[in-house]
Amino acid sequence: MDDLNQNPKLGSADRPNSYIGRSVPRERAKKLLEGKGKYVDDILLPRMVHLSYVRSPLAHAKIKSINIENAKKIPGVLNIFTINDIEKVCSPWQGVLGHLGEMRSPTQYPLAKDVVRWQGEPVVVVVANKRAVAEDASELVEIDYEDLDAQLDMETAMDKSTKVIHDDLGNNLFWTRTVNQGDVSEAFKKSHIVEEVTLNFARHTGVTLETRAIVADWDSSEERMTIYHNGQAPHMMQSIIAKHLNISEGLVRIISCDVGGSFGIKVHVYPDEMVAVAVSKLLKRPVKFVADRLESYSTDIHSRCHKISGKIGVDDKGKILAIEIDDLSGIGPFSVYPRTSAIETNQVLNLSAASYVVPNYKAKGTVVFQNKTPMCQYRAVGHPIAVAITEALVDKAANLLGIDRYEFRKRNLIPDNSYPTKTPSGVPLEDLSHQACIEKLKDMMNIPELEKYKKESLAIGKYKGFSIINMVEVTNPSPAFYGVGGAPISSQDGASIRLEGSGAVHISTSITEQGQGTEAVMQQIAADQLGVKVDTVRVTHGDTDATPYGGGTWASRGVGIGGEAVLKASRKLKENIL
Repeated sequence: MDDLNQNPKLGSADRPNSYIGRSVPRERAKKLLEGKGKYVDDILLPRMVHLSYVRSPLAHAKIKSINIENAKKIPGVLNIFTINDIEKVCSPWQGVLGHLGEMRSPTQYPLAKDVVRWQGEPVVVVVANKRAVAEDASELVEIDYEDLDAQLDMETAMDKSTKVIHDDLGNNLFWTRTVNQGDVSEAFKKSHIVEEVTLNFARHTGVTLETRAIVADWDSSEERMTIYHNGQAPHMMQSIIAKHLNISEGLVRIISCDVGGSFGIKVHVYPDEMVAVAVSKLLKRPVKFVADRLESYSTDIHSRCHKISGKIGVDDKGKILAIEIDDLSGIGPFSVYPRTSAIETNQVLNLSAASYVVPNYKAKGTVVFQNKTPMCQYRAVGHPIAVAITEALVDKAANLLGIDRYEFRKRNLIPDNSYPTKTPSGVPLEDLSHQACIEKLKDMMNIPELEKYKKESLAIGKYKGFSIINMVEVTNPSPAFYGVGGAPISSQDGASIRLEGSGAVHISTSITEQGQGTEAVMQQIAADQLGVKVDTVRVTHGDTDATPYGGGTWASRGVGIGGEAVLKASRKLKENIL
């Protein structure tokens, strides 16, 4: 019995091959720790060239002229391209979704055309036999700019005196949405107390160990494009590159090698990566681009630039009568393709107060353009903002009424026996248990001891605190998120599984791995269902030529959707074997 407990490769006594709910060795991690991983920058192909970008040093300016003559003289420089060259083989795009109401985003080109709109926007691409040569030549490209007023402050973006970033739009509004359930104005009039909170969230981004990277290899004889890309959604990129490079989708192959982290920043379309593919097609040879760390900070999507205000009305018994939310977000000069830059605000509106019974709820989201790095979805999209404003309002109301924070929440959380139900914004819910969760949390926290520790710390000049948080997390998104709006993003995933002659099991899955343990989980599921050792299960992923079509890994959907596919495939294989 002791061996069963000590060896994770051995299951429980009644199920000796059960791997669910226990840790298992990760063969992939061992390979990476030994330095045997294969990342995009490890890809070396014959005749491969390297790219460096000349990026705008200004947030907003007209491009008056570009002089590349001195840069062309550097030995090893092969070509220098502007948008006039790239647009011949790569069409522009728009980051809009049809199902979320009117989104007003202009056409975005792979390289800046006539005007630059954020510091770091690519303007010119230099092609050379070595990356260092391309970088040296980039410094010799001369661009004459006419400086324009930069719109940086999202709070003044809609003022009549503010510079409009895209003249044809008339103002700086990208998207707005209002949710209105009940009558908040009347509810506030009837409330015993009404309190308000305003929170500001600064921009940030995910900093991955491996920066964004791509190798594109155009085979003109077969009219086939092979791309090594450290992204999260290979089939999405396959569809997008086929569309914008005018290639048959079946002749575009995306291979995601080992990926050194993502956190959501590698699931979007980036202009510099599209340019790399276009250059490969123009030159008919392999092209590599690997972002350096400075490029990552200035060009990887940013996230959570929000100012959010909330208002809560509560009766004299501590029952919430109404909540009103007003969220303002600045997204940079373009909506990011193809997911758009509206989803974070949309999530804030949907998820604020989601755990509570709120009979009257109103929320407005306003998303505006600004001359900053483009902003889009990043890990836990909208959740931190929605939860922070909700719990700040709840705490403030509880304190004003003199009600214990735990007790106030318990009075207002959705009862466990009321499902199916809806959030205050109208999102359907079923089979949740907020009341049971907060009871368990109270037992685990030992609140009196925490309060004592807080007072003792304050007595010696140290500020410490704790909070109680309730939330509804959105995972495993359905087609209602993107597909119904026209984006080439699958909400489904597939898996195939086969038993080989040696007794080993091979899984092919459309879910991808960026370091979160996808392979190990798929191995566990298959091993558990088939009764084999986990180290006899091999997983293939991240190759559009070798895996089923699917959405890839994002929004915590790897196990929920991809794992379910492996589970069902394993059961079918077991039926066939037996």
